[in-house]
Amino acid sequence: MDGNSVRYSLRQLRYFVVTAETLSFTAAARRLHISQPSISTALADLEESFGVQLFVRHHASGLSLTQPGRDLLGHARNLLKNAEELQLAAKEMDGGMSGSISLGCMVSLAPPLMPGIISRFVQDHSAITFRTTEGHQDTLLNGLRDGSLDIALTYSLDISDGIAFTPLLSLPPYAILPKTHRLARARKVSLADLLSEPYVMLDLPHSREYFSALFDAVGSRPTAAFRSSQPEVVRGMVANGLGYSILNFPLKSSRTVDGEDFVIKRFKENVNATNLGIALPSAVKPREVVKRFSTFCETYIRRLHI
Repeated sequence: MDGNSVRYSLRQLRYFVVTAETLSFTAAARRLHISQPSISTALADLEESFGVQLFVRHHASGLSLTQPGRDLLGHARNLLKNAEELQLAAKEMDGGMSGSISLGCMVSLAPPLMPGIISRFVQDHSAITFRTTEGHQDTLLNGLRDGSLDIALTYSLDISDGIAFTPLLSLPPYAILPKTHRLARARKVSLADLLSEPYVMLDLPHSREYFSALFDAVGSRPTAAFRSSQPEVVRGMVANGLGYSILNFPLKSSRTVDGEDFVIKRFKENVNATNLGIALPSAVKPREVVKRFSTFCETYIRRLHI
């Protein structure tokens, strides 16, 4: 066999990915419906083919990935996705688009954005399936880097190397207030007017820093009276009179799930907007199905009535 021959199989890669996700031969065997020795043998052969150790075997306490294992995991996932796309293309030579997309979405964006995008896309591409993840920014960016996500819909917050971000929509922040608040009838509110009020913080990494930093222009930052990582809980706390909050994705309803109401107010100050856009791993050429979906998302988001 010459030095350029491939010495591993897609089956071995599949075993590697599932075992890396579970960090247990036993759990991987259950998920794959095969015997544990079969997985162990296949991975030992894969390590020999690669010439690197992928896992550290811990006596009675499972597995952990080595650094080479972590480095190769994303490549293995991408190879499996490309193999799946090739198989589907061979079955559908009539030009039909099919496949699976791993879509991530910022947790605060997911309820008002993700269902509509997926619904409209599958109307014309019914053979495409989705695996969705709602998370905060670090979760999404890590997922893009390690190959568990193909694409993410998120904000332009702390985008780092290895991520290609396409900004699509500028979203200035706004305040939400209880409908009985003293400023509820004002056309706009000032950051200074809110500084001494109880603050209900959307407690997500990056988002909390972004919203708090808006107050640097008036000299100090607010202290959170209440916190939640769930946007609907934040809106509910505000509507029930516990304080004000700051959000930036436009809402079509100012009523919460418990039937209470809040009001939305723009700021008097020229506050910094963030951008909503599409994030992709810059080191990986997207599959055709991902490119098609990315183009659809770009058109859909740019047409939002903001």
